[in-house]
Amino acid sequence: MAEDMIEFRLLGSVELVVDGRTVDLGPSKQRGIVAALLADPDQSISTETLVARVWDAPPETIRNSVYTYMTRLRRILRTATANTGELPEIRRLHGSYRIEASPGSIDLSVFRDLVGRARAMAPDDPGRAETLSRALALWRGEPLAGLDSDWVRRFRDSLGQLRHEAIAEWADAELRRGNPKLVAADLREALLEHPLAEDLHERLLCAYRLDNREAEALAHYDRLRRTLATELGVDPGPRLRELHAQLLNGAATTEIPAAEPISVRPAPEPDPMPGAPDRVPGLPDRVREAAGGVEPGGFRGRVADIERIRRALTEESGAVLITGSPGIGKSALAMRVAEGLSDRFPDGVLRVELGGSAPVPAESYTVLGHLLVALGVPAAALPRDCAGRAARYRAELADRRVLVLLDDAASPAQLAPLLAVGPRSAVLINARIALDNNGIRTTVLRELTMSESMEVLCALLGEERVRAEEWATTALVRCCSGIPLALHAVGSRLAARPHWTITQQLGRMSEEQRRLHEFAYGASDIRNGLAMMVARLSPAAVRVLHHLGTTLAPREPFGTVALTGLPDPAAALNELLAAHLITLADRDVPGPRYVMLEIHRLYAKHLMSDAALTALPV
Repeated sequence: MAEDMIEFRLLGSVELVVDGRTVDLGPSKQRGIVAALLADPDQSISTETLVARVWDAPPETIRNSVYTYMTRLRRILRTATANTGELPEIRRLHGSYRIEASPGSIDLSVFRDLVGRARAMAPDDPGRAETLSRALALWRGEPLAGLDSDWVRRFRDSLGQLRHEAIAEWADAELRRGNPKLVAADLREALLEHPLAEDLHERLLCAYRLDNREAEALAHYDRLRRTLATELGVDPGPRLRELHAQLLNGAATTEIPAAEPISVRPAPEPDPMPGAPDRVPGLPDRVREAAGGVEPGGFRGRVADIERIRRALTEESGAVLITGSPGIGKSALAMRVAEGLSDRFPDGVLRVELGGSAPVPAESYTVLGHLLVALGVPAAALPRDCAGRAARYRAELADRRVLVLLDDAASPAQLAPLLAVGPRSAVLINARIALDNNGIRTTVLRELTMSESMEVLCALLGEERVRAEEWATTALVRCCSGIPLALHAVGSRLAARPHWTITQQLGRMSEEQRRLHEFAYGASDIRNGLAMMVARLSPAAVRVLHHLGTTLAPREPFGTVALTGLPDPAAALNELLAAHLITLADRDVPGPRYVMLEIHRLYAKHLMSDAALTALPV
């Protein structure tokens, strides 16, 4: 980007740089509009979406404000770029806006592109570390610095997560190149920002070990153990404990953590039958070894769902979608199904994240690159267009028996090139929203039953502790609405505090507003998933959700809503139904009847922002 005459910068403060000179983009809301448009440079952004991204509480005159800011920004762009030969322009079409600028002039677009290119490379490709290093060098500080809104905070968090993943993948690549000193120095700096990031601590211990600095590694582990105990009340994770044990025992250097975003579960080789042709080649050994198992820990229940999905994958369509509300256990169920089907798919299991919950989901082109590399195609031989990669993907799977797990799908368009896996393989998809795709069987996950929820808590706390306070445990389960993520958060907190009684934990949840905070513990936080889901709703659906949260009693069924300025209540309710934020009640009465899980009602009532709920037209 240094050679570009025009640079739009989002990975730090929001800036326009022309010929090395920073151009003043105006006040924070005006800069916020630039950021909101450049976050999705290939899309037109509606006025409603633009306002929701920039303002938490928009004034009644918001449309006039947007018009004024757009006029000023057009003037700034014309004046600043008049002598460059490039004229980025804000265009308006059908009530939507878009900045027309070269992707190479936007640091965020360049960062995403470089990370995608690096992930398409083989793990041992020396260009992988260099490409990721170039991507990380674009960061100048906190993204969108100086801006503040609900959307900005969520978008900033998602970019921070992508940067975090890029740092981890860069560390893996440099460790493979034999540069442990460089990795250790940069990871120590990264951990100043993320002191509880266990994946980065794992890589730092590996770097110390590869650099023959065992004493520093042991001292670092001890500091981390004390920090986790103080801050979260937990011990280091199993991978860190394993590394620590190997350091104590003087074991050989452990394998560097796999950088592949795709995991492959190996299956035992079948005994050849006399006279049978040679077995179809399976997946490459180096990919198999990078995988590990797919056994999810702490899984309980779902027997009927598992059997239904297994039958569909092996006897019927060969493509199944698992969907349901945030925290309901879609990924865990998919991995449990994959574990039970290893004998039916002996060539392995591929799993890839599609990023449907992120502001910018993964592109099919990039995902196909990951899959092809995992199937043994050299990075240098990857086709340069999506259609070419899809054709190569079909050819690679034509004679293989592989199960492909597509995690967190975003849209039918994203899925389309990934579904053609041939007659011998199958695809298992999970997504937070319903996806209209012909030929895909859909399983909608509902909340766990009371007995299944009790099993989850027994697994976390021990049966004796649960049975000793059976009434309190039953009440606690009802508070969690049968959502596995909420049960794990509450159960993990109790497991880390054996001196607490279950009755004490139940007492902490007596106040509605506090109850939601009790459903968050460590990495288990259902509020994050709900926030991502709400961010995808239309303004009308957001208004309806908020209205339901503030007017319904717990588990109260309803048939419709009446809101001033809401022209089509049925459409908004259908949108909430598709997002699994309301469900159809099992009642033998005319017309649809809906019900809302208690966790969803509490979130809609207490944690949703009031921005754009009444000020925006629908």
